[in-house]
Amino acid sequence: MPYYQLARVKQDVYRITSPENVFMELLIGSDHALLIDTGYGFGDLRSAVREVTDKPLYIVNTHGHVDHTCGNFRFEENVYISENDMDLLRRHNQASYREYSAELARHTINWETGQEFNGLPEDFDPDRYAEGGVGHICPLREGMVFDLGGKTVRAVSTPGHTRGSISFFYEEENWLYAGDAANMFLWLFGRDAADKETYIRTLDKIVALAPERIYGGHAPKPFSLEDVAMFKRAALEADYDHGIPFSTPIMPECTDIRVCILGDKTMEDIGKPGFYAILLDRSRGTSC
Repeated sequence: MPYYQLARVKQDVYRITSPENVFMELLIGSDHALLIDTGYGFGDLRSAVREVTDKPLYIVNTHGHVDHTCGNFRFEENVYISENDMDLLRRHNQASYREYSAELARHTINWETGQEFNGLPEDFDPDRYAEGGVGHICPLREGMVFDLGGKTVRAVSTPGHTRGSISFFYEEENWLYAGDAANMFLWLFGRDAADKETYIRTLDKIVALAPERIYGGHAPKPFSLEDVAMFKRAALEADYDHGIPFSTPIMPECTDIRVCILGDKTMEDIGKPGFYAILLDRSRGTSC
């Protein structure tokens, strides 16, 4: 089975999935194609894209984290990312981050069965991957329009999860590709994140756009505006002092993280309907 799976959403619109546990999006117009995010880049993502289109390719990153940008090096084309996340991108594409990400992937857990498996492709080259680099990056700004020919995608600044997070509004379908800007398990900690008030303003901005679907970088199904309302409620009601301690091996320098879960759900409910949470550090733990 190919490492990357392209699931057709509609004519010339695909979601790209893999054991990396991150979703990438591919939109193909009559003149150009657009790839949204490149994931960890463990496999040959370029070949997977080129199996379905030979159109000139735009590539964009929703934000600079390792799991959305480390596949940039697979491409010769320019990759657009917010200037506010370029430093983050460079740090998360260092060899040390890449090597650690690959080691975690060797011990991937199937959350449905609890079984561990090697999530790397059979032909994975650790040395080439470690030295992959950031790709050919270019500044991405709010309002930039990617005219694909019959498909129009506009960049929308959606800071919070990171200061430079940018979503992409597919105008003909009224769909928003949000990366991690809107998420049922929203990370809002560390030096690259914005504050809670900024995140809440982003959610209000998404509501004002009124998208019919909101695709997240780690969600198999699109979110609705009703979900966005719950994201906002989770942020407004978050109480750091009563949150659950949390740590992540990807960002070990963040030692004061807590999970604030909306309502009576617990971490055992993560991924289930009705689970909404925000992860805060102490500096962002005050009420709005």
